[in-house]
Amino acid sequence: MAIECGVISTLFLLMAIIFFRRKHTKWAIAVLPLTLVPLTEFVFAFIVEQIMKKEIDVFGNILALVIAVAAAAVWIAIAAIKLKSKKTIVTYITITNLFNIALSAILINDLVQRLS
Repeated sequence: MAIECGVISTLFLLMAIIFFRRKHTKWAIAVLPLTLVPLTEFVFAFIVEQIMKKEIDVFGNILALVIAVAAAAVWIAIAAIKLKSKKTIVTYITITNLFNIALSAILINDLVQRLS
């Protein structure tokens, strides 16, 4: 799942770069919190474990994902302040947090499945 998360992070980063280049700064900032959870998984599973050959226990990996979801939620709330209408803010907060929670649940389930 590490490579898949790397690809997801790269796609969101490219979206943010495109928004920045088009002078849509508030949308670029709004996209960036979506990179935090997949980037955390990519760093832990691919860079730390496979490239650096350091073993991380399942609890540490799950804890990192939970912290990433919490940090992303705070980042999402801060990014939502820049949006205009209340309807847009509620939709943005709901969808981005659901994405992060769903992705974390999938990644945690994968980690637990590898234990057995």
